[in-house]
Amino acid sequence: MGYAPGGAYDGPAPGTDVGNDISKSFSWAWQAFTKNWVALVVPGVIWGAIYLFILAVFFVGYFASIAAMANAFESSESNGTDALAIIIFILVMYAIMILIQLPLAAWMSGAARSAGLVARGQTPTIGNGLFHWKTFFTYILYVILSFISIIIPLIGPLACMFFFSLAPHLSAGRDAGPISAFKDAANKALAKPAHVILTWLVTSALAFVVTITGIGMLLIPAVLPFMSLFSMSMINRIEGKRPAPVV
Repeated sequence: MGYAPGGAYDGPAPGTDVGNDISKSFSWAWQAFTKNWVALVVPGVIWGAIYLFILAVFFVGYFASIAAMANAFESSESNGTDALAIIIFILVMYAIMILIQLPLAAWMSGAARSAGLVARGQTPTIGNGLFHWKTFFTYILYVILSFISIIIPLIGPLACMFFFSLAPHLSAGRDAGPISAFKDAANKALAKPAHVILTWLVTSALAFVVTITGIGMLLIPAVLPFMSLFSMSMINRIEGKRPAPVV
């Protein structure tokens, strides 16, 4: 990725001790977050507002469809409106499922982009954190592959996670397209399986802890960029390098 090698560091060489790499990545991510928190958090607030608006539209469409179906079923005449109501309901549900992913993908693309800039020793801006088109499409493709992988219960989703979970951050860090990012992610998974699995487990655990509580949900604009910083540091260490020192 061409990240700065950093200065003098204590401890094992990057990529040789997964426990040390996780500890160092947590420390670096926290320092990087506290130094750049405005540029990292504001995009999340903006996308969060858009996300809430889409959810509001979803609930309006959902209850409108339910009401339409109820009226159709109560009708004594069979004029085809019941079938139309069901079709509308299904279309609305699918449309919202897709729409919900778009602001999340855009937000994650920007967070990963900002994390990549920090790891190279640069200072991100709010604009950097809003959107990165290559990472956006990489994330969308990852979501699609995750849905398809469900065809093979348990093994499919686990394999998708193992081989491709780092792809969005690799796309952001290298400004690479989806295909290149997916290939690189698979190669890194094969080279450092423990690092890849634990990176996914740590970020998933953080996301789970935040989302299971109402108060925690308010912290998502801060937690998501922190997770991106952590993942970007781990990618550097998988490659045997360190992210740039936080100054």
